[in-house]
Amino acid sequence: MKIVHVISNENDKIRVERVTRFMPEGFEHQYVTPAEIGSAEGDVIHAHRWFECGQAAAKYAAAKGVPYVVEVMQSDLDAYHKLFVFSKRGAENVLAEAARVVFTSQSQQDFLAQHLPSKTADTVFFHSMMLLEALDPFWMDNLHIHPPTALVHIKLLYIGPSDSHHHLDAVHHAMKKLQRRNYDVTLTVVDDLANEELLEVYRNHDIFLQLDEKTPSTQRFAEALSQGLPVLYAPDSVCDGIFKEGQAGYAVNPKSSDDIARTILNVSDLFGTIEQHISRLHPLSQFDGKEQASHYEHLYENVRHI
Repeated sequence: MKIVHVISNENDKIRVERVTRFMPEGFEHQYVTPAEIGSAEGDVIHAHRWFECGQAAAKYAAAKGVPYVVEVMQSDLDAYHKLFVFSKRGAENVLAEAARVVFTSQSQQDFLAQHLPSKTADTVFFHSMMLLEALDPFWMDNLHIHPPTALVHIKLLYIGPSDSHHHLDAVHHAMKKLQRRNYDVTLTVVDDLANEELLEVYRNHDIFLQLDEKTPSTQRFAEALSQGLPVLYAPDSVCDGIFKEGQAGYAVNPKSSDDIARTILNVSDLFGTIEQHISRLHPLSQFDGKEQASHYEHLYENVRHI
């Protein structure tokens, strides 16, 4: 069976290959951009971004008489939200007419459940499925459990580009409140690093902050968990709902210094318990490309016969 993967850039290909590399030899994979899809030949079309790739995949599938799959990313929801009402119909039809719609977080489903027309939503969710983005194998090969210890010196970590640091204002205010109460708490902010460098950074900290609602990443979330760090994440973000509250971290209001300070102390007080919860998540099978490969195999086989 030949699968044509419609991707928007080379990073998409890397992301997809984390799964396809583990699929059986009977599956052949071709990677094309929307502009290149006219030269492709396949049994199933998989558009890995709803907005950037979906329309091209839908047109090709209709012309060739083959089924197509659409994957929804967080950037797609941002683009959809910005459209005027009368401009949304075409994008909605791409989802409604797909053989399968793949979501990468529960928050995406919740968002579209609120914003899609009810009839379209019924159609979309009837043939939808959830598959988290596969984690880079490097992290699966270097799992680590944070040593269970009392957090006397609480070391917070944030990873992200410098132009996104403005949302950390509430964190700084929370730290000042804790420091006035004689808690020793520090924050390290770093830009993106190579995996080997990030490995040591994660292991030298205690709590990972993922409070930016506009640029959330399940990859960073999973990386932190792979190194045993609990995560503070924004409510209803892509990380919320993957695990039960308190199992991998806590949802916290990113604009409330009181909520952030209170949750940091809660994690500090319960760190041994949270560490035990996180240890049970390994090997993070939801993010494992080997585990996901079987789901994609069944997806393509089922779609081909629709």
